[in-house]
Amino acid sequence: MSTCGVPFRGAGRPRTLLLFALGIGLVVRLARVARDPLVHPDGPAYLDLATALARGELMPVLGGYFSPLYPAAVSIVAATGLGLELAGRLTAVLAGVALLPLVYSVARRLLGESAAGATVLVAAVQPALVKSSAQVLPETLAGTLLAGWLLVLLTERDGRPATAGMLAGATYLARPEGVMLVPLGLWRFRRRPRGALLYLAAALLVMAPALVALRIEHGHWQLSPREGRIAARSGATSFIGAATQHPVRFLGGTAVGAARQAAYDAKALGALLWVPFVAGLLVARGADRWPLVVVLWFTALPLAINPSPRYAVPLLSLLLPWAGAGIVALGQRLGRHAGLAAAAVGTGLVVQALWVSHPFDAACTREVSALLLRRYGPGQALVAVDGRFAYGARGKAIVPRSTDPAEALALARRYGARLWLTRPAWIAPPWTPPADVRPVARPCGGAFVLFDLDGS
Repeated sequence: MSTCGVPFRGAGRPRTLLLFALGIGLVVRLARVARDPLVHPDGPAYLDLATALARGELMPVLGGYFSPLYPAAVSIVAATGLGLELAGRLTAVLAGVALLPLVYSVARRLLGESAAGATVLVAAVQPALVKSSAQVLPETLAGTLLAGWLLVLLTERDGRPATAGMLAGATYLARPEGVMLVPLGLWRFRRRPRGALLYLAAALLVMAPALVALRIEHGHWQLSPREGRIAARSGATSFIGAATQHPVRFLGGTAVGAARQAAYDAKALGALLWVPFVAGLLVARGADRWPLVVVLWFTALPLAINPSPRYAVPLLSLLLPWAGAGIVALGQRLGRHAGLAAAAVGTGLVVQALWVSHPFDAACTREVSALLLRRYGPGQALVAVDGRFAYGARGKAIVPRSTDPAEALALARRYGARLWLTRPAWIAPPWTPPADVRPVARPCGGAFVLFDLDGS
């Protein structure tokens, strides 16, 4: 185990340092929640699932498109009387704060006390972790479970295989790609057949309710309904079908996706931590690099099939220990200037964490929602590619798969929706609205147009 240079200041008081990081991490995350960032487009769907669970509707949640563990946690928090959206954000906050002692313990086992101290302080204010902790999304929960899984694998205890298996199964219930922890754990226990069997049995036991519900709801075995939708891009119904029927297209798309996801991983880590991360890789050459293997495994396989910036967030707990080791090493080289440099980096991270990007999107969403409530009242069904407009107006979101006006109007008539919101730029010039479809408002400075299908 490498100690990565001189001891980090305060490393002799690890408990105090960890408590300080927990306090800072909680304050920054709550401050981010107080900024009231715009809810993610998937957020309303998770809140709907939490509402369904509160009504006792278990099977649609377990067998639905979105993974069930996060909405289950939200429903528990909401049972205290909090508003549903606030409960969703606080669930993510709690998961984000719970990550800190886990990432501290992982870094200490891999790289020593000094690197662990730097790592947990960085994790407390790391922008991607803070922003994710204030959203109605499952990424922080998945990241915490992933860090717990890794920590269990790094320990030497008799119950390790069963505990790691349960955490792998729970990670799958938080994010579907978490299922890839199952083969990773089997590889880790490859020299212990009994441990591998216990690991697999525990993982399958935790995953079984969702797998059975998916089988009942959709009529065939699958890991997630997302599988078929993503594979359809290759003209297949499953990943296996896409790989066997169109191997060249599938492999080529996966390679491109892996490169995109690697770029997303680097962006999530943040430019301020790129140099410390590389420095950590150089100074901690003798450390166990199993966490980096896990990052490569996810980036090159499940995330490459459907890359996204938010999917990089759970992987940060596996990258930050090396950034912490690099900070210690760079601090040693900077000498008496290390404190000033650390303060500058910390301030930069906090500013980035609290900075609200895309203010126009937030203002526009609230303007449209207020317009719908004022003119039509709550409970209206709205056809729009972004479900947040209907969510803000306490209505029902009907989300088309494309911006094609014909598809939007077909959905509106199928579900009896009166309202359709779109952008004028998405409507091809030859298209003219039918007689019973009339524009009634152009909110957000004309960036959107609201159509009324009532025709009166």
